[in-house]
Amino acid sequence: DVLDLAKMEAGRMEVRVEQFHPSEIVDAMLNMFRPLAEKKNIALTSEIEPGIPPAKQDPSKIQQILWNLLSNAIKFTPEGGRVSVRVETDGAHLILSVSDTGIGIAPEDQGKVFEKFRQVGQALTREQSGTGLGLSIVRELAKLLGGNVGLKSELGRGSTFTVTVPLHWEATSPVPVDSLEPSMLASLAGRYGAPWRPAKETPRPPEETHDD
Repeated sequence: DVLDLAKMEAGRMEVRVEQFHPSEIVDAMLNMFRPLAEKKNIALTSEIEPGIPPAKQDPSKIQQILWNLLSNAIKFTPEGGRVSVRVETDGAHLILSVSDTGIGIAPEDQGKVFEKFRQVGQALTREQSGTGLGLSIVRELAKLLGGNVGLKSELGRGSTFTVTVPLHWEATSPVPVDSLEPSMLASLAGRYGAPWRPAKETPRPPEETHDD
């Protein structure tokens, strides 16, 4: 997470545009998180607008956005709650929303949740604590893909995070991540207090983030 954020802030994150159907990514992510949701007796559902055409975007970045939003939603939703994913389009944009019935976010804290290392609200349990980078990464990924992220939340009633990106977007001369000099990457990571080491850019299983 730290290195991903450093690469994006340095303008060095590679974008790989492919054609794909959003429902396939949503289904894959729900299947990945379903065991974790079932462990907390959380209902995990999706609603996909009929007739959504294939998207031309970076599917791995869309997957990473959903991974962080679902991880965050399940983390802060108590047992017996609900988490849902909605996918729709306005014709020009792909709109992804993740809603939960979790603890919610106070109005005065809603502008802070996308800041690095920021975890706001009530005292966190060990299971709820984390790096504080997930929502920052969502914001930077949305910007990288030409879009934005919004938040609607009510304390004690839950939150909805909505990411809007172009449905069809062409990458323009992306700089390959492999072109980063090791010294530069180490320096960027050092800004966030993390040692640098080569690693593949693949999502970690949820279990690694949510230890019991």
